[in-house]
Amino acid sequence: MFSERKVLLVVNPISGDVNKDVIFEKAIEKAEAEGYGLRMYSTTGADDLEQIRDIVNEIKPERVLVAGGDGTISLVAQAVYGVDIIMGIIPAGSANGLSVDFGLSGAIDQAMDVAFGGNIMHMDAVSINGDISLHLSDLGLNALLVKNYENSETRGKLGYAREMLKTLSEHENFLARITTPDEVIETDALIVIIANAQKYGTGVTINPKGDMSDGLFELVIAKKLDFIETAKILAGNTDFNPEIMKVISVKHAIIECLDKEAHFQIDGEYKGTLNRVEAKIIERYIKVAIL
Repeated sequence: MFSERKVLLVVNPISGDVNKDVIFEKAIEKAEAEGYGLRMYSTTGADDLEQIRDIVNEIKPERVLVAGGDGTISLVAQAVYGVDIIMGIIPAGSANGLSVDFGLSGAIDQAMDVAFGGNIMHMDAVSINGDISLHLSDLGLNALLVKNYENSETRGKLGYAREMLKTLSEHENFLARITTPDEVIETDALIVIIANAQKYGTGVTINPKGDMSDGLFELVIAKKLDFIETAKILAGNTDFNPEIMKVISVKHAIIECLDKEAHFQIDGEYKGTLNRVEAKIIERYIKVAIL
């Protein structure tokens, strides 16, 4: 007899260097122990959004577990938006930014316990040109790094370090005009980050003000690389030099690149170059299981 309680596990088989067979085994074991019937889906890169929606409509799971990086998590969140479902995160990407923000260590057993647990947060999202960002998106330096990393053959922290050196030699600043309900900023920019969360997957806190359930997102505008301002970020200090870095909390913003198109990424997925971004908050977008 099949259990009436269902859980869906979505796995990105090519993300990171985590053994996906271990994730499958742990999910089967945990679902059985918790009294859930388990359905599994592996992403293919083709029609995943619709495939996941169809499965959710078919089996009506109470929870959906996502084993992948931030891009996979955002994909699944879009697929289940509007459905009363709890999402659990199993860190399995190259850079697991959301799991770092949620305090998950990367241990699969811990992630499974949290994913099936009762501590739930209503998480905001940011709509950016119609796409959904749960974590961190940006124009400029980091987006170029994401592109270079995607095109490289080396994965993990070593791959990021090697591509960072390459990226720093290639990157050029751009002239940005940022329009919010309260002000218009025109500035030379190294990077403009649209931040719903606090940390990159490396653990670096780029947005000390970040709260994923406060109905706001932050724009982090960096004009140049600076050791002192970087040290302030790492220490959680928000008293930035306005000539170098500015952080503002908003519900809506338009970012225009005035002199050239800038590289752009959403939650670790490179999106190409563009000259205009519109971002707006979507409050209480999805329920997420947290520590």
